Amino acid sequence: MLTNPPAELFASAEARSTRADVSDTAVWTLSGHGQRVLFVHGFRGDHHGLQAVAGALANLTVVSPDLPGFGKSAALAQHNLSSYSDWLIDFYTSTGPFDLVVGHSFGTLVVANAIANGLPAGKVCLINPITTRGSTSKSIGNKLAEIYYRIGKNRILGSWLMSSGLVTRSMSIGLTKTKNRWTRSFIHEQHSRYFSSYKSTRVAIEGFQAANSGSVFDYADSLTGPILLIAGSSDAVAPISEQRRLNEVLPDSELVVLEKVGHLSHYEKPVEIAIAITKFLGTE
Repeated sequence: MLTNPPAELFASAEARSTRADVSDTAVWTLSGHGQRVLFVHGFRGDHHGLQAVAGALANLTVVSPDLPGFGKSAALAQHNLSSYSDWLIDFYTSTGPFDLVVGHSFGTLVVANAIANGLPAGKVCLINPITTRGSTSKSIGNKLAEIYYRIGKNRILGSWLMSSGLVTRSMSIGLTKTKNRWTRSFIHEQHSRYFSSYKSTRVAIEGFQAANSGSVFDYADSLTGPILLIAGSSDAVAPISEQRRLNEVLPDSELVVLEKVGHLSHYEKPVEIAIAITKFLGTE
């Protein structure tokens, strides 16, 4: 287990990574001697989003693909939860088995949907799981996001707005909770480099619609195995009250709450997440 600052953990993970694609999916494997873990990143980013956590898990083998249509992976014909679920099941079949499947944010919806459709995952970790359906949320942030992606469909303004550095920085500032200026700088740099790595505006809009339409609660009946929930106490996207309710609903789940952290816990507290994962796996 490494306990370096996030930027150093990221660099360590990059040094351990080797790329070997599986069909149209770009895949990075971080070498290790312990158990195998599959990472499923969140919306609009790519595998880099979870690299600091992977860097802290120095003794585990981490397999980290780019979701279809993001990063270096090819796009799908359609980007909805069903198609992402099919992709994950196929990917797991080709590269598994894994001792743990980890999803962050939108990735938690993909993982939960896939489990409901037969993904043979044993232990599961959901980081900042989506527990509030965006399409029915009345929050100002979600309403602004809906307007943003609606404008994104415009043939003249859409492409420019979607990749706007100003919008990306505003989002990054709004979601970052840490007061550590080095960590804040690292987060902003990561978002600047990777937040617009989607293949086309269509991919980003369809991805948003998929992320906005679901909740992990939709799949609660299928989530019967051991599940580690990791939540931020100040998460505006996935409120802590709903994380606690999810913990109560899932029969074999445990909840770890990271204090003074929002939706970017994977950037702000990668060591704490890695510690929780190793304890959950029994490898500490």
